[in-house]
Amino acid sequence: MGQFQAADGGTLFLDEIGDLSLTAQAKILRVLEAKVVDRVGGRTSIPVDVRVLTASNKDLDAEIKKGTFREDLYYRLKVLHIHMPALREIREDIPLLANHFLAECCRDSGKQFDLSPSLLRRMIESDWPGNVRQLQNQIKSLVACARKRVIGEEDLPERIPDLRARESRPAAAPAASLKGAVENLERQMIAEMLHATGNNQQKTAKALGLSRQGLINKLKRYRLNSGETHLSGAAS
Repeated sequence: MGQFQAADGGTLFLDEIGDLSLTAQAKILRVLEAKVVDRVGGRTSIPVDVRVLTASNKDLDAEIKKGTFREDLYYRLKVLHIHMPALREIREDIPLLANHFLAECCRDSGKQFDLSPSLLRRMIESDWPGNVRQLQNQIKSLVACARKRVIGEEDLPERIPDLRARESRPAAAPAASLKGAVENLERQMIAEMLHATGNNQQKTAKALGLSRQGLINKLKRYRLNSGETHLSGAAS
């Protein structure tokens, strides 16, 4: 049974469709138009009803002009187009993603680690040509090599590509404003998680990938037990 037949009545995801040969593209186009597949060696066509999602890191409009991607297939697929921005275009998501991957690594290793503000600032400033996968692997590398609970910029096993090293890009924001942005985001994440867990410090620390003491230190630093946050008296 082929992939289209196995996905009958459901969804089939085809990654890196821009790398398919023209022959393979023609076969996929036939399936989309005729809604049937022919098994190798088979004598009858098999009807299929499949929702097809595709992804590509190539500019398919440019590939069409080069003659490496079929224009008819492109417009057959382009019913709904979603642009996934590069990580450097959504820098505000980097601390969220970094802490998410850190929590996964902590759960898998059974150990607790925190990322220092200076490391998060460096991550926000960095270019990340490999996007989210590169960030995820960088966190895994940091956890694997960590010798202390708080992982800092000095623990980087290799230099992260620096945004400021690229002259074609705008200058990075001042360190003070980046530090403030990171701290505000961290404060907001902790406050929201406290609210979601009913002010339970243990659950909040686990959800954020922090140690219990690490969370307590941040609560004191950001004064999250004050009346202005409406989160006083965090439960243990």
